[in-house]
Amino acid sequence: MATTRKKPETPPLEWIAAGLGTALLLFLIVVIGREAINGEAAQLPRIDVAVTGVTPSAPGFIVAFEARNRSDGTAAAVEVEGVLKAGGTAIETSSATIDYVPGKGKAAGGLFFREDPRKAALEIRALGFQTP
Repeated sequence: MATTRKKPETPPLEWIAAGLGTALLLFLIVVIGREAINGEAAQLPRIDVAVTGVTPSAPGFIVAFEARNRSDGTAAAVEVEGVLKAGGTAIETSSATIDYVPGKGKAAGGLFFREDPRKAALEIRALGFQTP
């Protein structure tokens, strides 16, 4: 005599785990798809540089600055230049390289000058970057 075995029911916890796994998979597909569509061009960094202080030091003066990234794109090897001007003429130039500025983040650095930056016009700006 043949007996028929009843198929065991799937426990509710297994259905919940399967549902969570499916939701996570769909979320990852949407995130990766969005990144593929938007591309890197929409995420170029926008770097603003501002002076945060001037400190006398042994060889002259240090101009502390903060580079702030206003976009989601990251920047590497950010070149920052400061120019001291007197009467519209450049009297001294200094530059520094910041290794990495994250998207919506900031990084700090300093520029060395022999002349006192408080007694001249100081222009500071980011010259360029690399995409990591």
